[in-house]
Amino acid sequence: MTAEQREFYDRYATGVRSGPGTTFALVDTDGQLLGPPAVWVLSQPLGLALERFGYAIRYQLNLSRRAQEIAILMVAQHRQSEFERFAHAQAGAKAGLSDADLAALAAGSAPTLRTDEERAVYEVTRRVLDAGSLDPDEYERYADTLSVPRLFELVTLIGYYLMLATQLSVFDIQPPAQAG
Repeated sequence: MTAEQREFYDRYATGVRSGPGTTFALVDTDGQLLGPPAVWVLSQPLGLALERFGYAIRYQLNLSRRAQEIAILMVAQHRQSEFERFAHAQAGAKAGLSDADLAALAAGSAPTLRTDEERAVYEVTRRVLDAGSLDPDEYERYADTLSVPRLFELVTLIGYYLMLATQLSVFDIQPPAQAG
């Protein structure tokens, strides 16, 4: 690895993404990067930008963790992204999704939606995945329920995980063998 690649690698091998309480590792027991970082390391400018963006998506949004995981797992199901499904089934369980919720999401159905936020996240995500946008009435309804800033966060989260699903598919990044 170049010095820049090593610095990038260390962001996943150490720190918040590898410490106690981490939901899933992005470095395997042989020291290989897993998931999106396995290809991000190929381009330092993009890899570093995506790492910073991914950190904000994972750790700095105002949507509840459970609502975020509902949206992410919906994207994983929509794009048939095995790595996203593997990683975020674990994160979803940690965020309070039951086995029945996880099975429903994997089948393309709604989990138990406990709050207005979760209902709005599910409905917006379904609409964005199916139609690509919201109509003006839907926008008003969900902006009222979530707030405009949180609706922006949700749409950004959906787009980010759609991008990841594309990268994972093109570069054939699969879950670790022991996961299946």
